[in-house]
Amino acid sequence: MDPEALLSRPNGDHILTGRKKEQALPPIRTMDLEALLSRFEGEPRQHHMCKFWVSTVLFVLAAAAAALFGYSLLVDPDLTVGHISFSMEPVAYTGLGPAGVAVPLAFNVTLLATSSFKHAFCTSGGATVQAAFSGLTVAVGIVAPFCVEPKGSAVIAGTASSAWTALPEDFRERIVRDRRINGGVEVEINLSFENEFKGPMWVRCSAILDANRQNTPCRTLRLSYC
Repeated sequence: MDPEALLSRPNGDHILTGRKKEQALPPIRTMDLEALLSRFEGEPRQHHMCKFWVSTVLFVLAAAAAALFGYSLLVDPDLTVGHISFSMEPVAYTGLGPAGVAVPLAFNVTLLATSSFKHAFCTSGGATVQAAFSGLTVAVGIVAPFCVEPKGSAVIAGTASSAWTALPEDFRERIVRDRRINGGVEVEINLSFENEFKGPMWVRCSAILDANRQNTPCRTLRLSYC
């Protein structure tokens, strides 16, 4: 048989050439270039769409949080940052003179309210002012409704009076002792009122009559319902 004819056989059979048998290589498959490019182009597109939806969800959540915070600032003052403080001017009084002088017991009280709120702070109706010695209330009065403008101040004045024309003897003894030891009579002034958003509030001031010549800071308490 012709050796060249054997070498040129196209059926891919094994060829004997006097050496070891050699096997024909499989044909090389060509890759679809357009399909490959479209695959790589599709993956970044899906990645960008995912980032878009995640960003959209985060934006909606941030907008909702901002809207809630703005609502709390404009509508619900109880959630805002700020406070209201009070101080009391020296108290003028009558009825604490010598025994035997029938003068009604009364206290003229003037408070200065200062607010750092971004909204007006107003009372829901009037307020009550009380004067007490040693924890015992001796005079009561009504204060007109008041408002403190945003980041402003207001003067609150009222009179606490008593039906007593003369104090009991034990009170007079305490007054004499306080004047001897402290240089004046210690009195406690309480202002109670209600705010629409904060509820009942209590302002407690204490001073020494005839001794305090400057404003006295007060404590502000917010009462909660049981």
